[in-house]
Amino acid sequence: MPRLIEIVLFLVPFLGFVAWRLVFPSPLPPLWLVATMAVFVAVMLGALLWVWHINAGDANRPYVPARLEHGRIVESPPNRPP
Repeated sequence: MPRLIEIVLFLVPFLGFVAWRLVFPSPLPPLWLVATMAVFVAVMLGALLWVWHINAGDANRPYVPARLEHGRIVESPPNRPP
């Protein structure tokens, strides 16, 4: 998901330019188009930061993967602070 958000954030300026040139062939883009694109970029950046915060783990804690016991997957115990 974060990779998709990064790709969309990369493409937003190009899509905004194409929309501006196709829909409004004037020398300056309309203010509502600029505001809409700015809001969209802000929402996408917020989503990127939110997903990054959720997936971030504590660098000082070791990773303990799930294990297979008697044919069943057993989740790892929650990491405890050192």
